Amino acid sequence: MGTTDLEVLELVFRSVDMETLKAKDPSITGERLRGLLDSLKGKLGAGVASALPTEEIVLYVDGAARGNPGKAGIGVVLRDKRDKVIEEAGQYIGETTNNVAEYRALLEGLKRSLARGVKGVEIFSDSELMVKQINGEYRVKSQSLLHLYMEAMKLLSSLTHWKIAHISRERNSRADALANMAIDSQTGDRVRE
Repeated sequence: MGTTDLEVLELVFRSVDMETLKAKDPSITGERLRGLLDSLKGKLGAGVASALPTEEIVLYVDGAARGNPGKAGIGVVLRDKRDKVIEEAGQYIGETTNNVAEYRALLEGLKRSLARGVKGVEIFSDSELMVKQINGEYRVKSQSLLHLYMEAMKLLSSLTHWKIAHISRERNSRADALANMAIDSQTGDRVRE
């Protein structure tokens, strides 16, 4: 069975290099291409527009551990620059420390971003330690965090630009809720408010 027109378009749009397109014509933006794809949706089926890479996203990440170490989960929220949710996920990651969970959330968020063809990411986390380590303000002394830090830096180097900032837990409430729901799914506990 051959490839459908929809599948061909999805492959083409996944391989779009926005930097090259913008260099040739600055009026070509992700929003403009998404608009063109939306107009094709009715004829070709749903899913085409979602295949187009987003140029830049906002990523909220949180890791939680009940006990330190204890049962742990991660929460990831990807939003576009207009604050619309693109994707969110929570995952139970077993027993570990809070700091390891924070890094695991960052790694998951970066992998999901890169899988979407994102070129730039603005990252927010309520882990001051992780943010300061990624920004080079603190050294990574813990051997249990060093390999996670190195993996995060490798993923970040795949982006054309990125920044990471510390925010309060209240401003990171959705990622926090997703991390806690993931733990609850394994323990039967209620999500902390």
